[in-house]
Amino acid sequence: MKKLLTLTLSALFFLNSAEAKIWRVNNSVGANADFSTMSAAITAATPGDTIHVESSSIDYGTVTVNKKLVIRGTGYFLNDMPPNPKTQHNKNNASFNNITLAAGSKGSTVDGISSNYVYLRDSLVTIQRNWINYMYLSDTRDVAGDTIRHNFINGSILLTSGSYKTRGLFVYNNIIGGQINITSSIVANADGYVINNTFLGNSNFVTNNFVYQNNIFNSSNFGIYQPANTFLNNVSVDANLPPGNGNITGATLASLYEGGSTGAGYSSDARYQLKPGSPALGAGLLNGVTVDCGAFGGPAPYVLSGMPQMPSIYDISMPATISSGTSAITISVSAAAH
Repeated sequence: MKKLLTLTLSALFFLNSAEAKIWRVNNSVGANADFSTMSAAITAATPGDTIHVESSSIDYGTVTVNKKLVIRGTGYFLNDMPPNPKTQHNKNNASFNNITLAAGSKGSTVDGISSNYVYLRDSLVTIQRNWINYMYLSDTRDVAGDTIRHNFINGSILLTSGSYKTRGLFVYNNIIGGQINITSSIVANADGYVINNTFLGNSNFVTNNFVYQNNIFNSSNFGIYQPANTFLNNVSVDANLPPGNGNITGATLASLYEGGSTGAGYSSDARYQLKPGSPALGAGLLNGVTVDCGAFGGPAPYVLSGMPQMPSIYDISMPATISSGTSAITISVSAAAH
């Protein structure tokens, strides 16, 4: 039985490797990789391939994805002090100026990268475990079924066009500095679910037909759009959430988070983990099951530093120098899967 299992796994690996390739991109001087630019890698790749974007001190620039690909970076907040545990030995990010998921990228996944801007222009795309400054939705065409999860979004998620639709959007377990803002001329053209996120800062939400569930709002303002959304089991620092349906208002930053109101002694994202006694603990409800509110709650919690879903080398120990004639050396490598 054991031998049969080994043969079966080998056969599966052979079939998978024949169907899709893994490409390495590294723009560092002297790097030994398949490509030094993302544009060359995307041109060479076929739909279903994976592109590993390696750590570099050089920005990878502006990229357009026009086919179904998996793009995987190295995480973020790698240089934070104190650091998150077991991230990367190489502390450089895989950074971009902007990434556009254009027509043809349907079904793609992007994770572990840092980008000033992400433009989402096709359906069934998954954006996960990234640091993003601003994300723009369907600004040139209709999209449906996109998923935004496990990201640290420094700014906001925006839909700015009056002509196109975003339907069935799933936004869950993110830490978001701003808001989800659908401009007033098209609020009827968007709908979705916003579940288990932590919203920071002063957020002016402009949405319609959205379900907000198990979120934490440090500050929120839905204005005239509040009646057009559904609010279930959210926690808010201010009193701008509607009463009932398990919503809690009047929490404080000091009572909510491990890092309190200042975050002193914690990394940029670890500070928002819930502290013992937090009013958000067990305050959420998902499919009839009690869960914590915020990005670290629920069945798919936020991952510190956006570590990608692959083994990461977080420590290497080796001699600094090797004497001539040395017959053997000891190298220790520590790796973790996230």
